Amino acid sequence: GNKLYFSDEEDNDVLVAEVVDNTTSRGRTIRFFFDGEEEEYQKVLKQLGNTPLPKYINREPEPLDTERYQTVFASRSGAVAAPTAGLHFSRTLMKRLEIKGLELPQVTLHVGLGTFRDIEVEDLSKHKMEAEYFHINAETAKIVNAAKKGKKRVCSVGTTSMRTIESAVSATGYLKEAEGW
Repeated sequence: GNKLYFSDEEDNDVLVAEVVDNTTSRGRTIRFFFDGEEEEYQKVLKQLGNTPLPKYINREPEPLDTERYQTVFASRSGAVAAPTAGLHFSRTLMKRLEIKGLELPQVTLHVGLGTFRDIEVEDLSKHKMEAEYFHINAETAKIVNAAKKGKKRVCSVGTTSMRTIESAVSATGYLKEAEGW
């Protein structure tokens, strides 16, 4: 029920959020209140917020970080951080893979702040992570399953993407359309 007020003194933009839940890992789930269009809301978020950086980058965020810490294949807003392995891909590399005949179906995973959290427990089952949203569409599942049936290689880039795929594999070992937390 606590309200948080985010403001930029220069432009007088104010964004209000309400704490709706305490997470299991000392975080909070908040709901933003904004009376306006999505485009305007995104503009205010970008103006008031900043790009979260991993702890090992010991400096304040810079404007260039918005691009530097984003994968070239990202297409939806929602993640707090980029899947690290995906940062190694450039548009040129993606095009070269496509020219070589690789199919590049995509999944959506909105990575949470927990990706930056150190593991501080001996028993990994006690390590707390926030839920992360994922989505695998029917077209992606179709492409992956056709490759498997054709005895072709299927590769996931990084453990973050692999978690998404593991969340949507059926008992028969095939990928299914799915979304959730």
